[in-house]
Amino acid sequence: MTVTLNDLAGSFIVEWNAQMAGALVAALPPLLIYIVLNRCFMRGLLAGALKG
Repeated sequence: MTVTLNDLAGSFIVEWNAQMAGALVAALPPLLIYIVLNRCFMRGLLAGALKG
């Protein structure tokens, strides 16, 4: 995905709308996975931090 985002950058003209749209599309899947599996992430973090 980062290579594709780099390809969106022009040589002389910067198309900010295309770059921001690409960045949003690239960021959505990890963000959605974190939101859906937030309970599992927190349980895993706390499991290693508690004694007993």
